[in-house]
Amino acid sequence: MAAYLVLMQEIHDLDGYRGEYVPQVLPLLQKHGAQTLVAGSDQQAAEGEPPNSTVVIRFADTEAVWGFLNDPDYQPVKEIRHRVTTRGQMVVAPEFTPGG
Repeated sequence: MAAYLVLMQEIHDLDGYRGEYVPQVLPLLQKHGAQTLVAGSDQQAAEGEPPNSTVVIRFADTEAVWGFLNDPDYQPVKEIRHRVTTRGQMVVAPEFTPGG
């Protein structure tokens, strides 16, 4: 069953995010069979004061999500994300199936 990585974060260094993080994370997402469904800062707040960036990535299953998050090649890339963002909130959620 598919699983989703949902990340909300405040990007405070857009040049670092786009110039360093994104080019390095995309090949790793591809390696783990991920499909990016939402990425960017075009969202509109419907409630509360969310950070300025939302990312939703679809994986084959929760094992694939954790495989990506724990990939040794991702660890230095994650450090870049932590350097150029704040207020990060991330969840790994299985796909919803009615009655399941």
